[in-house]
Amino acid sequence: MEDIRVALWGFGAMGSGIGHMIASKKGLRLTGVCDVSDQLIGKEVYRHLGIERGEREPLIITDRIEDVICKDRCDIAILSTDSFVAAQFDKIMFCLDRGVPVISTAEEMAWPWAQHPDLADMIDDKAKTRGIAVLGTGINPGFVLDYLILALTGTCRDVRSIEARRVNDLSPFGRAVMEEQGVGLTEIVFQEKMARGELAGHVGFPESIGMIASGMGVQIDDIEQTREAIYTSVDRKAPHGEARAGEVAGIRQQAIGRTADGSAFIHLDHPQQILPEKEGEKTGDYLTIHADGYDLNVSIAPEIPGGVGTIAMVVNMIPHVLKAKPGLRSMLDLPVPRAILGSYADELTRDEKKRRNKGDEVIVSEVIMPSGKRAPQVPDDTKSVPLIAFTKGYLLEDHAEVGDEVRVKTLAGRTIRGTLTARPVAPQYDYGDVSPELRAVHQQVREILFGGEKHD
Repeated sequence: MEDIRVALWGFGAMGSGIGHMIASKKGLRLTGVCDVSDQLIGKEVYRHLGIERGEREPLIITDRIEDVICKDRCDIAILSTDSFVAAQFDKIMFCLDRGVPVISTAEEMAWPWAQHPDLADMIDDKAKTRGIAVLGTGINPGFVLDYLILALTGTCRDVRSIEARRVNDLSPFGRAVMEEQGVGLTEIVFQEKMARGELAGHVGFPESIGMIASGMGVQIDDIEQTREAIYTSVDRKAPHGEARAGEVAGIRQQAIGRTADGSAFIHLDHPQQILPEKEGEKTGDYLTIHADGYDLNVSIAPEIPGGVGTIAMVVNMIPHVLKAKPGLRSMLDLPVPRAILGSYADELTRDEKKRRNKGDEVIVSEVIMPSGKRAPQVPDDTKSVPLIAFTKGYLLEDHAEVGDEVRVKTLAGRTIRGTLTARPVAPQYDYGDVSPELRAVHQQVREILFGGEKHD
């Protein structure tokens, strides 16, 4: 099966990490990278990542997104540029307008209905119109303080309340996260920025609480959040941020989701900072579910690495997003995230019957003309792909799986050699989703013909 073609929008700490993982996996291929940094534009991707390019074509980082996001050039786009729905909205719509599915690392995109329901509805409508999916995910939100909690509640008959604490190291994250956390600020500057609302702290508590509540069918009427600075007494230096003694190393943020009677159903605590071990703070993820008559306690120490975890979550969800029902999706809608050690491309057909037996009616593909042999007068996008014929016939081999070279006998009695595909034998056609554009045209036609909705 052909590799899944992936385009990256944003090539900072997360984007480059995602690119490095993609380059190391079977069934995935980088086809374009866009970033606005003058320090990155014009650089060759694989050289920048410090990995061997091998037989792969050179790939140059560009600031022209229209050269990167195109349905003919990529199968999916990964956005690693912002933390907020409003900041990524136009970028997501740009991709959807071009028929390209999206995975976003923006924290608010993990459950965008929490704070931006109108924008979420617009993304959902556009994605459904284009017949593709959009997903926001990462390590937190996206997994530790929401998805993992929900999975654990699946073992409970009832749940009275939930407490979760994630103590993590911010060091793997990029400069944008360092600024959001106030890393390196003095106490006075920190307080001033907090008063002006310039420090985001941890982005994602309303989203995590929203995902948990929706997944469990619980109504949360109020979310209370608190933020306080974590000051360091020793110098700390991370790759993208630094705090000297007395300065801010991060922010401790808490959120409480209350039900209508004022009870605290969800309590999330998230002290995050650079290099917490410098002052003896051990990292970890600690979850407690107060169930029916007992407490379910889970500890992961040290914490699931934030940088690596986010990168892995995004890349490992690629096949699931490509197979997802069109629309704006969350982690609740998709299969369980898991490491994919084989080919990512094969995951697209893993739920199909791969084994075929002699006499089964199948479809095989054969390359009639390789991409380098196309006629000179055809368009460039046509030249770049081979001419492939699909033939229906009855399998002559005793057994075969998708991807095997096989022989089939057609209804006309010809014997054809080709690659066994997973394509359905019966035609799979429909009229697609309702198009808003056609609705508008329908109304215009009625106006022209009848002068409106009603006529004699």
